[in-house]
Amino acid sequence: MNQYSRYLNRSIFLATCVAFAFTSAAALGCGDDGGGPTVDSTLLGIYRVDSYQGSTVGCEQPEDLEPAPVFVLLYSFLPNDDPDEPLLGGIFCGTIDFCLQAAAEAPEPQIGYSFIQGDDDFGWRGWAISSSGIEGDQCRADVQAHVLTSTSSDTINIETKTFATVFDGDQATDGSGRLTCRNAAAIEALRDDPPCTEILVLDATFERGL
Repeated sequence: MNQYSRYLNRSIFLATCVAFAFTSAAALGCGDDGGGPTVDSTLLGIYRVDSYQGSTVGCEQPEDLEPAPVFVLLYSFLPNDDPDEPLLGGIFCGTIDFCLQAAAEAPEPQIGYSFIQGDDDFGWRGWAISSSGIEGDQCRADVQAHVLTSTSSDTINIETKTFATVFDGDQATDGSGRLTCRNAAAIEALRDDPPCTEILVLDATFERGL
């Protein structure tokens, strides 16, 4: 069974903990239903997955993966650590009813996508740490970079690339030699053009609104 068959559930999805590493933030709008603010996007809805491809040996030649998810849901959620600033989330679901239930509950994604920056015109972006550790006197982290784009009114593309980053940590001041590795530093290390080790790409077509 391909390791992607469980879909992105190895990831720890980041929200406001890495937002300060970038200068722009997600655009916000106010909801009309009294349920609090909602993310400013017309992409919210349920999409049927048409293509699901990936590779664990580099990012150049993704291949069809099985089993593929049936639907991907794009919805607005309020992160637990900053409930006043909605974000764009994405999760997989097997039925329309399950998608609608998830959209109504609007959980912070733990298995799925959390897009913290962008807009519908130029694309949405999010980041996740899939594994991390310390090698010698440096930190390492496998960083997943998610990009959501839409080229028409009813289709979306989500591309996830995993990059092997190496970066400096914070040395403890008590002389213990303890090294602290920070998520924001891992994200910033993407600017150093680290090697891309894995890719996952899906295309989906709009099925119905929320």
